[in-house]
Amino acid sequence: MAAISTLVEEATFDVTPEGLTLRAMDPSHVAMVDFQYPKGSFQEYVCSEPSKLCIDIADVLKLMRRLELGETLELSLDTQTGHLIMKLTGKYARRFSVPILQPTTTEIPTPKLAFDVTIKMDADCLNDAVTDIGTVSDQARFEATPEKLVMTGLSETGNVVVEFEKTNQAILEFQVRSEQVKALYGVSFLQDMIKAGTASSKISTFEFSTDKPIKIDFELPPQGRLTYYLAPRLE
Repeated sequence: MAAISTLVEEATFDVTPEGLTLRAMDPSHVAMVDFQYPKGSFQEYVCSEPSKLCIDIADVLKLMRRLELGETLELSLDTQTGHLIMKLTGKYARRFSVPILQPTTTEIPTPKLAFDVTIKMDADCLNDAVTDIGTVSDQARFEATPEKLVMTGLSETGNVVVEFEKTNQAILEFQVRSEQVKALYGVSFLQDMIKAGTASSKISTFEFSTDKPIKIDFELPPQGRLTYYLAPRLE
């Protein structure tokens, strides 16, 4: 939920017998989140027919933060009252309910993009690199060659350069299909996305092309996936 809240205040989930999915854009239509959590990711999952579930992310997050280590969370939909029921069980049982909102009917398609760069790396290292750039700049330049990735930030207060050779131990996969690929992205969005993804995943995969959106992907154990898309800034 925290990962989704980085972009939207209200979220409409598609609930099907196969699992939960969500695709939503931020109000400025600069960034998009694509969340998938199949039924195999849950200890128990029961859904007899497809439906849409729209909730206020902040309200649900406040309740979910009451979940302590070792406790279980059970979610159910009360169709009669129009509430999402959250049952937390541990040292004692607590039952919360939040109202269901009117779901959006707008369907957001999956972006159809071809990427020249695919890099899989340690998520903490990517988070640290973007945080370093954020200390001096509000935008990050990504430049990739077949040998290395260079991330830079520049402002009136200074500049920062972060380099990852393809042989760096933090790099798990490094594919660059062009001599040079470069693009510019907003640091604030990058920081929010990567910080949220790193909280649940230790591995990140990002893909980009020259002056095209960047795709940042995180695997959510045991079978889920969290993907962000961010539009470039044009110079």
